[in-house]
Amino acid sequence: MEARSAMSWYCSSLLAIVVALFLSASLGTGAGAGGADLKGSCAETPHPEVCVSALQKDATASKPAATPRDLAEAAVRAAADAGAAAGDYARKEMDVVKENVMWQCLNECAEDIEEALDHLDDSEGGIDDAKLKEVKLFLDTAEHDAWNCDQSCKGAPNIPVKTALLAKNKDFEKLMTVTLALLKRACPGAGDAPGPAPAKSSKP
Repeated sequence: MEARSAMSWYCSSLLAIVVALFLSASLGTGAGAGGADLKGSCAETPHPEVCVSALQKDATASKPAATPRDLAEAAVRAAADAGAAAGDYARKEMDVVKENVMWQCLNECAEDIEEALDHLDDSEGGIDDAKLKEVKLFLDTAEHDAWNCDQSCKGAPNIPVKTALLAKNKDFEKLMTVTLALLKRACPGAGDAPGPAPAKSSKP
């Protein structure tokens, strides 16, 4: 009798362990699915590696339950951060460089980057539908009529300042194309209604 009770206890314990392992594996699979969703969404953008690298740092986008909108909002924030870094760098170096052509290169790039940030920057709190629509409209326009720091800086000397600026600007441009792709997936109808395109500054 005691042997039978011991065997029953052993089987019950073994069953409990199996159930616990199953639940643990299921939860692990769920977390993996969230990560795969981020990678899967980024795979649909023009720059998957840039997308994953930027969005996995975002607390909301990296959650297993992140939605397409969460990813789009995270991309807007990442693009704004990259643009701010590029713009700040350009403005800082304008106070240092001596060559007029290099100064002009920095100034033109900074102006365009700052204009983009006016559309990308989300004020305090979440990004509402109106803001997402504005961002999508701007990025749609920028995709077809984008500035080109390479062109603005074509005549500037090949010095470390120019190399660093163009690299930072390229990072910003890549994140903007990633953001547009994710916005189209999250809000397919946003910005499709007729309306004035966001104004772009005209250079002399």
